[in-house]
Amino acid sequence: MFTTTISTPIVGIAEGAFDSYAEATRKRFRVSYGQKVAEDPFAQVRIARAASDIDASWLQLTRNMGEMYALAERGEEIPMELRTRTRRDQVLATERSVAAVDLLMENSGGSAMRTGPGLVQRAWRDAHTGRGHAANDPERALVMYGQSALGIDIQDTMA
Repeated sequence: MFTTTISTPIVGIAEGAFDSYAEATRKRFRVSYGQKVAEDPFAQVRIARAASDIDASWLQLTRNMGEMYALAERGEEIPMELRTRTRRDQVLATERSVAAVDLLMENSGGSAMRTGPGLVQRAWRDAHTGRGHAANDPERALVMYGQSALGIDIQDTMA
């Protein structure tokens, strides 16, 4: 379960960025296009994509943690299939959450970087920093899942 403690805050960061972005976007006017940003269909698509990625991340993380916790409560061993699925979903939750924050940041305009510490800008920095943790190495975790699915003995200590 350790690796999920690294990804869970990143998903929370993405959720906070989404809420902040949506609130700010309801009021924002884009001078270059002469319209409210909320009326821009491309901004609406980015919001939808970001929300879906965040939801998918929460669903997978909570499902896996719930299954692992139930086994631990019963004193049962956590099978390798669940351990590798949890690692797979954990790194992909991080990846999706970082991508969601990236979408929001891209649509926040240049002022998001110039006007000092805003919540989306801070979330962008924090999510990318968290992505750098060793637990969020997607290739390593995905290889473990692939090995497990193919019946190959896993030697990695983070499984």
